[in-house]
Amino acid sequence: MSRSGPDANALEGARQTRVRRRDRLMAWGFTAGVHLTVVAALFWPRTESRPSPAKPELSLVTVSVLPKPAGPLKEAEAGGQGDALEPTLLRPTAPAAVPVTITVPDNSDLLSNSQIAGAASVGEGGGGGGCDLARLVQQALRRDPQVHSAVEGANRLGKAVMMWNGDWVRSGGQDGKGLSVVRQAIVWEVAFSPEACRNERVHGLVLLSLQDGATRFAIGAGDWRWSDLLGLRRPSSR
Repeated sequence: MSRSGPDANALEGARQTRVRRRDRLMAWGFTAGVHLTVVAALFWPRTESRPSPAKPELSLVTVSVLPKPAGPLKEAEAGGQGDALEPTLLRPTAPAAVPVTITVPDNSDLLSNSQIAGAASVGEGGGGGGCDLARLVQQALRRDPQVHSAVEGANRLGKAVMMWNGDWVRSGGQDGKGLSVVRQAIVWEVAFSPEACRNERVHGLVLLSLQDGATRFAIGAGDWRWSDLLGLRRPSSR
C-alpha cells in the first residue's frame, strides 16, 4: 500500500532538503579546495636555481727578469723608428774580464851549480892560521832548529842561497835582508869569536851547509873578513 497525502509530501520535502544540503556541502568543499589550491600556489616556497657566479677570466702576464743589455738591442731604434714596436732580441753578453794577478816568486838569491863551482866548502879553505871560523859558523847553523824551520818556511831547503856578498841579500819574499834567523845565527857566532879570527882575510865564496848537505849558504865576494858581516870594517893599514 503506497503512502499518499501529507506523509508523502513530507518525505519528499525532507529528501529534497537533504539533497540541497549535500549540494551546498559539495559546493563549499569545492570552493574551499579551489581557495586552498590558490593560496598554496601563491605561498608555496619556490626553489629557483640561482645562477652560478661567473668565473673570473685568467690572463697570462709574462714578467721578464733578465737584465737590460748595455748596448742598443732593437733594430727599430737603430733605424731611427723608435715608435715602432719591434720584438726585443736578447744578445748574449761576454762575461767581464777579471784581472788575474800572478805572483812570480823572487829567486834572485838562489845560485846555480855553475855559480858556486869555485866556492870553497868548510874544511877546504876560507880560514887560515889557528882559526876555522867557517866551521864554527856551520856547526852553529846545524844545531839551531830555528834555522831549519826558517829555511823550510822560505822554501829554501835543498837550494844554494846567497846570504852575503858585501851586503845581506834579501831571500824571496822576506821582509828584511837575508833570512833573519840564519843571519842572526851567523852574526852571533862571528861576534863572539876571537878578534883575530874575525879580522882574518878570506878569498872568494865560502859555502856553509846544513845536515842534508844540499841546503847551502854562500858568503863572501872577492877579499873580505868575517868582521865585515857585522858591519865593522877594519881600517886599512898604511
